[in-house]
Amino acid sequence: MGLVRKFGTPGSIRDVPAGSELFDRWHTLINRLIAPSTALSGSGAYVDPSQRKLEVTATRAYTWTGFSRPLLMEHRDDRVAAFAAGEQRSTQIEYLEWHVDRDPDGVIVRVTFTTETPEYWKLLAAVDPDRVLALYRELVDPAVRRAHLFDAKGNYKPMNRWNTKDGIVHYVMPINSMKDLLGVSQEVEQTGTALDGYDALPYGRQTGADARINLDLWSISRKGYAVATQNPPGPVMIDWDDSGWTDPDGEPVADHWTVVRGRRGAALRVVYEVPAAAGYRVGDIRIGGRPVEFGGQLAEHVIMAAHGIIDQDPR
Repeated sequence: MGLVRKFGTPGSIRDVPAGSELFDRWHTLINRLIAPSTALSGSGAYVDPSQRKLEVTATRAYTWTGFSRPLLMEHRDDRVAAFAAGEQRSTQIEYLEWHVDRDPDGVIVRVTFTTETPEYWKLLAAVDPDRVLALYRELVDPAVRRAHLFDAKGNYKPMNRWNTKDGIVHYVMPINSMKDLLGVSQEVEQTGTALDGYDALPYGRQTGADARINLDLWSISRKGYAVATQNPPGPVMIDWDDSGWTDPDGEPVADHWTVVRGRRGAALRVVYEVPAAAGYRVGDIRIGGRPVEFGGQLAEHVIMAAHGIIDQDPR
């Protein structure tokens, strides 16, 4: 492949017409987050595909699951406690965040997952605030008003009620961002300290995602390859595993996953909801014999990924 002339928007989503300044501003933002070349481990390097022509020899998906690894470690003998803690957005740190809707009885009826980054939504809000308002009404609730999303000066408020307690559109956790994803991708291995991927943690954040990305990129770099982000960059949901999930009759559940933004295999927003005709709710499903009481029980089965490309020439 030649130079990436323009980094694509997440999931190649087109929220505004071609020619909008959003696309140039997004490319500039991503370009600023990637150094021209960073030595990761061994003789290889992580490079900026918009500044260097690459002869791609392979592609790679760096994968992990969506539920917080630190919570599973902290509550290794009490999974209910882990999942209960995981309902707080502040604990959802694997580049996957979700919002749970319950009926008046407290039973889960819907879980909405997102991998959308705050950087993208802030740019979109700066370029086309009307489009942001329309998307919030479409994705969350028709009752959303402009004053809910923007302050008196017209500045977008990422922590608005419809992206926190009353719904979800994009990440709110500071370490879930394009900056962090591309930052951890350029972390340099501390030679001699790592026994495996989960020991290879360059700082205190012990997320499964960061360890997975480090392990894969460092192992590739050690072989003398150059690695880069695939275009478009960003975390996506590539799959989900609902095998073993049963309905109230003990039968396997049907496919109740709906991709709302992105596409299957590269989803940005996914809703899990049982249609009314099925006669049961999400909270009536059992996973491994346990009823679904928390959104994290589903998140544990969501497969996340960031995609990279490999060039045999490290220079």
